[in-house]
Amino acid sequence: MSRIGASALSVVLAAILTLTVQTGVLILVVAVIVVVQGLLASAPAPADARGRSIPTPRSAATMSAGLVSCVVAMDPTLLLGADGSSVGQDGLVSTGVMAGILPGVAVGVFVALVAQMLRRDDRRELVLSTSSAISLALFASLASAWIGAARASSGPDVVTIAAVGLAASLLVWMIPIDRFVCGAIAVTVGAAASAVAALMVGGLPTWVFGVAVGSGTALFAILGQVLARAWSQGRVHASAGWGFPGAMAIAMAGPIVYLGGQLVTAGF
Repeated sequence: MSRIGASALSVVLAAILTLTVQTGVLILVVAVIVVVQGLLASAPAPADARGRSIPTPRSAATMSAGLVSCVVAMDPTLLLGADGSSVGQDGLVSTGVMAGILPGVAVGVFVALVAQMLRRDDRRELVLSTSSAISLALFASLASAWIGAARASSGPDVVTIAAVGLAASLLVWMIPIDRFVCGAIAVTVGAAASAVAALMVGGLPTWVFGVAVGSGTALFAILGQVLARAWSQGRVHASAGWGFPGAMAIAMAGPIVYLGGQLVTAGF
């Protein structure tokens, strides 16, 4: 049941992303991504060998990383140096490579370390606790790649094509059959759905582009759910059972969508 709930949430989030990107108002896309990052911050704390939850301050690190990555993804020129300087030229190049992720992760790491210093317990399992918080910060930063994709010249079309493939694959992923068989079918369906979507929108290359983006988005969305369910270790409350896995599918698919937008810009 939790897999169905998580997949349904991912489909709803993908549909909302599609609707918001079609409005052309970037701040609406950012709002959806912030919601996704909030769901990532709700991930359950890691457990030790006995199954006991380890105190892990993670919300601040996750959300700070996510918000910084969103701000930079909205306006990558924030990373540029002075006009005409070598720093400015290097920054101009780096903005084409998901510029918001590294600053977001850097902030998340710093906040995670400060949060560990402020723990009032004996800081047991310090390494596992810290690595979990930093991992969530990374996932939250990856989600901002949807914003970078939406800013591309054909961003609305790319996001729509990717979201269609993601939604179609996760609808198949709900089917209670062997997971490997279901995963293969889901990726195939996602690629086909994105290919059809690519043919229906104007101004994009061919159905081949839809197959490439759709299959990649479907694969990483499924991997995101699998990773999140393994992270949750069988816990079935709302955040662990479907909120966190549903958001992970969106976050993991983000870089693929971004790369699709860059391919279109480059004249794929």
